[in-house]
Amino acid sequence: MSLIVRQRVGMHDESLTQSLQSKNIQKKKPQTRKRHSQKQLICLVSVPKPFKEHVYIKSNVELKLALSFIPDHCLGALKETPCTYNYRVSRTDQIDDVYFYTLELLDQANHSIDQIIQLLSHQTDPHAIKAAQLVQERHKILQEYTSQPYISNEDLLDVEKIAQEYPYQCTIQKVNKDSSSLSQRIVNDQFYTLMGVSKEMMLNHLHETKTLPSIFDLGPSLNVWCDLSANSIQSFRSFETYINSYEGAQYKCTVEQRQMFKRTQVNPNQIVFIEFWLFKVDEPLKSFLMNPQRIYQNQIDYFNKKNTQQEYEIFQQSMNCKQTLLYKNKNPCGYKELAWI
Repeated sequence: MSLIVRQRVGMHDESLTQSLQSKNIQKKKPQTRKRHSQKQLICLVSVPKPFKEHVYIKSNVELKLALSFIPDHCLGALKETPCTYNYRVSRTDQIDDVYFYTLELLDQANHSIDQIIQLLSHQTDPHAIKAAQLVQERHKILQEYTSQPYISNEDLLDVEKIAQEYPYQCTIQKVNKDSSSLSQRIVNDQFYTLMGVSKEMMLNHLHETKTLPSIFDLGPSLNVWCDLSANSIQSFRSFETYINSYEGAQYKCTVEQRQMFKRTQVNPNQIVFIEFWLFKVDEPLKSFLMNPQRIYQNQIDYFNKKNTQQEYEIFQQSMNCKQTLLYKNKNPCGYKELAWI
């Protein structure tokens, strides 16, 4: 069975199990005391935040667009992934060497296309005009998703088998006639190794910042966002780009893209858009980036530990624990668990 289908169906089954085990707890009513009524005049002053100060842009269609980044959300030289711009990670799962991050949409105001285009038109960034065009293109997903062919579970399994040979990231986006939103972000262990981070570093960063790192240098310039968005919207089979590392270096690689629409297993009326990005790096750069010694050095640097034999043995043990039947951490950040996705 496809790992994606297996994990998402498992989440639905768990929610049913938990709901059956829930029970009502009767609480004693607090004793009320008679109090003399006092009238108070409270002045409420609401000062709306100017739109131009927004770091992350949210609309009824998922854009993954930011005008600047938050330095505190960086993991080394890695900035925040757009998948957590307007979301929080409500749950993490691991099946084998694949990590599933379930996302919960933050309660923030949406902005219309006109508002976003107006905002971009006042930016001094030379790529702002192109960004405004791509925003309009992205909104077409609401009109086009009903005419797309839907893949089967077997087709998805075939894509996963190809992807497991490479570092990859995958996003699952729920699409409805009125809106679209991210549902999950999925990566494998090779993906984090390519970035230069270990699972321990990533989980600690998630706990501290409630965000996930990005392999792309999504800084204040709109250039990288425009390139990545254009490649996604135009559904290119492959494209070349630069990736970031924990150490702050950039490397050129080829990204192979797989895009699919699928009906969900637990709710056939819900359509999801699945996008795989497979990262391919040529030798000898690949051997350098995937070297465990590199990851170990970054880990002791991140946790500010001494390079000792004991630390190295602990690291080796953690690297050998990739295969696991099912690892679940339902509340890694202290947020509520979603009923089902």
